[in-house]
Amino acid sequence: MNTQFKAVLVALAMTGLGFSPAVQAGDAACEDIDWNPQILERFQGIEQACREVVVRDGKTYARFEVSLISAEKDGNVLVYMRMRDGSRVEGSFYAPADFRVTSSSGQTTFQVNQLSKGEILDVLIPASRITDASLGQGPA
Repeated sequence: MNTQFKAVLVALAMTGLGFSPAVQAGDAACEDIDWNPQILERFQGIEQACREVVVRDGKTYARFEVSLISAEKDGNVLVYMRMRDGSRVEGSFYAPADFRVTSSSGQTTFQVNQLSKGEILDVLIPASRITDASLGQGPA
């Protein structure tokens, strides 16, 4: 796949994703998220990597821009998170077997391990997964 391909990941995907446009969350900003201390410890710098807050289908998400390093069939995904100051930090997460990536056009769906190194992705993480510390939970 072309490294200029833009995709949308939703970190809580447990079934195939449908595409609907994201909208800005009014006056909400990344600074307004109640960052759980466990999340801040588990994902160093995550609060500085948050690009904006968006609402999709009535749910609030934190949006991140990442560059794919690798995605394994077992669900382990390694990425570089782009920080607001332009630097980048390595991060990882677990994507379950039914985790899907939907193109920004909404026409094509991929499994995350079908993407290529260097792909630039917009990652939408439900704010609830950040505040309740369930983000990143999966098989060891």
